[in-house]
Amino acid sequence: MTTDIETYLNSLPEDIITLDISFKGITSLPDLSRFKNLTKLYCHDNQLTVLPALPQNLTKLYCHNNQLTLLPALPKTLKILYCPQNQLTALRALPQNLEELCCFTNQLTALPALPDNLKELFCHDNQLTSLPTLPQNLKKLLCSHNQLTVLPTLPKNLEMLLCSHNPVYEIVNNHSNDYREVYLSGQN
Repeated sequence: MTTDIETYLNSLPEDIITLDISFKGITSLPDLSRFKNLTKLYCHDNQLTVLPALPQNLTKLYCHNNQLTLLPALPKTLKILYCPQNQLTALRALPQNLEELCCFTNQLTALPALPDNLKELFCHDNQLTSLPTLPQNLKKLLCSHNQLTVLPTLPKNLEMLLCSHNPVYEIVNNHSNDYREVYLSGQN
């Protein structure tokens, strides 16, 4: 039996570069491998519990506000991963091209090694007890509402740091707090 989403996907040409199947109430996605040119996938605000293998040319993935517990292997080409408001307990290895990681409001207790190209990390509202080494290119770090007691060495070029509602006792190598925005209030 073919589902509505399968019928819709089968009606699309193989050379599409953007696929938006958000707000469809779907619980699963069929195989997307025939879309070899797909660079942007929007599947947010559904009831997905799992994603199929992702196309290898994907640069942007927006899968927020679903019921995902684990993401598939991420393509090496991925630059933006937007996966907040799911039930993720862990993230797989992140691609080296990744520039933005938004994984807030999940159940993450740790993050994998962060790629050197990462510029924005939004990991607030999780259960993180520590952060991995932060890349030197990082500009924005939002890590509020976790269980952090210490922060790793902060990059010199960091422009925004929000880490309220953590039991943070020590900020290591804070470069004179010359960030544009720093929020440390509301500590537990």
